[in-house]
Amino acid sequence: MNDKELLRECVTYFKQNKGFDRVFQQIRDKYKSLGTMGGTVRIAKLTSYEKEALTGFLKKDYLNKESAVIHVKAFQGALEKTKFKDISFEDVLNSYYMEEIQSNRYVREQYELRRTRFFCTCIEAYEDTPASKWLETIFATGENAYKTLVRRYDVDQKKLKIEIDTVCRAINHLPYRIGEKQSLPIFATKITRDPHAFDMNSPCGQLLLYGVSFLLGIKMPAHAQERAEALYQTGILVDEISNFVLCAGLTGYNKTGLHPGWDGFGRSCEPIYASLINLSKLETIRSTTGMVCVVENPSVFLTVLDSNVSRPVPLVCTYGNLKLACFVLLDMLAKEGTQIFYSGDFDPEGLAIADALKNRYKDQLTLWRYTKHDYLSALSDKSLSPLRIKKLDGIKDESLKSLSLDIKQKMRAGYQEMIIDKLIEDIGRWNF
Repeated sequence: MNDKELLRECVTYFKQNKGFDRVFQQIRDKYKSLGTMGGTVRIAKLTSYEKEALTGFLKKDYLNKESAVIHVKAFQGALEKTKFKDISFEDVLNSYYMEEIQSNRYVREQYELRRTRFFCTCIEAYEDTPASKWLETIFATGENAYKTLVRRYDVDQKKLKIEIDTVCRAINHLPYRIGEKQSLPIFATKITRDPHAFDMNSPCGQLLLYGVSFLLGIKMPAHAQERAEALYQTGILVDEISNFVLCAGLTGYNKTGLHPGWDGFGRSCEPIYASLINLSKLETIRSTTGMVCVVENPSVFLTVLDSNVSRPVPLVCTYGNLKLACFVLLDMLAKEGTQIFYSGDFDPEGLAIADALKNRYKDQLTLWRYTKHDYLSALSDKSLSPLRIKKLDGIKDESLKSLSLDIKQKMRAGYQEMIIDKLIEDIGRWNF
């Protein structure tokens, strides 16, 4: 009988005796764990078949035992005392399960080797480009899109390869590299012939954001506003029509000089709904007075504007929130050295807007009418819920922190409209 026949007979012997099923299973698991034949296995609640099989094979009485602790080496030794002594127990185990039993460590090492080769191929395909630098950094640090890429590798490698290629082409051809701005669907179409390829809920859209974050040296954007701002900095416009800011009394300049539309509206003291696409066409925005008043509510904006119909008061309205268009406009004004005066509501959301603007523009922004006296003058009968009051804990500016304590004490909101006369008086005194 040759070795193959002997091995087949040995495996048949163990398989035909159901008393060895759990023993072999546990030895296999132990081998995967250790990477070698060794250690011990424990069989609890022995069945009658197992008691008979182990007693006969190991020459040890298990008939009156409820469990068994078996040394793997002892099991091997027992095999060597049979006619199968020249057969490797590893061969028996492999044939028993009809597969090559590999240790967990070996399996993991082979997986990591394959994964490394996969990503190295991706990096080499874009060698000496911004995309290659992005990928290299990801796998050197384990940060940015690392977890996302590894997770997607485990799901579908072929699909991931296509996604990486798509995003790498996008990163290497971002509009800001040639001084342009493009809407997200147009950019996506140029790169992939699919206007939805980089939608924010798509895999490529998420990877593109990771790439943009790396290029800008920022954290992965957490919400829509941050995503839009990050993409804008690389020349991609998101929601470029409905993302707007209301303003008046400002002058815009494009590449050829004074923008006629902005000039006309400025001279007529009429407000402009400046969308992100409008702003993207401008090189500079200026306030001729070197100052600009920013208010939270459109009703206040229009009342202030109407009270100064004879002269173009530099005025901006955030519309109760901070859209990207607002930041783009104020960033351009700040770049020109404009002093910004901000006034808003005395509630958690209003203070959050003021705090965000103060944090962004530092000494270039003055908190306008944000004293305790102003709050009391603007006080309404509207109570603030504990949930809304809790939002005040996130305020960072010291002067706003002090004001937030007053609001917590009163638990009532104050509104700009209540102090609008004071705002108009201030503007008149400043003599724009």
